[in-house]
Amino acid sequence: MTSAVEAGAKVASGVVDGLKSQPLSLALIVMNVVFVVFVAWLAHTVNTRTEHQYEVKDALINTVIGKLEASIVELRNEVKVNTDRSAANSVTAVQIADAVSRVVRMQEDQEKRLRDLERARP
Repeated sequence: MTSAVEAGAKVASGVVDGLKSQPLSLALIVMNVVFVVFVAWLAHTVNTRTEHQYEVKDALINTVIGKLEASIVELRNEVKVNTDRSAANSVTAVQIADAVSRVVRMQEDQEKRLRDLERARP
């Protein structure tokens, strides 16, 4: 077990000595770690912003849907009222047409009677 620890210590000291002799390698390792941390922070920030945008869009969609549902209910009620009015107007139009046809028939009958009376006079 001690030989494994000693071997690990030798490897670690060899790595440290190698990094001392080549500072560019050490700088590269540090920059890679900084880059990975930066990318992770950037991804977290973008994800947070995207989640917020989705929440805002969902709230807006729910508001629009609520308003549309209210408008649809109002429109349905208006269509029902207009349908009832149209049916009532249709009945009234039929009654007026019947009354006009009766008046026309009465006028024709009156004119016929007048002609008959005029012919009956010598």
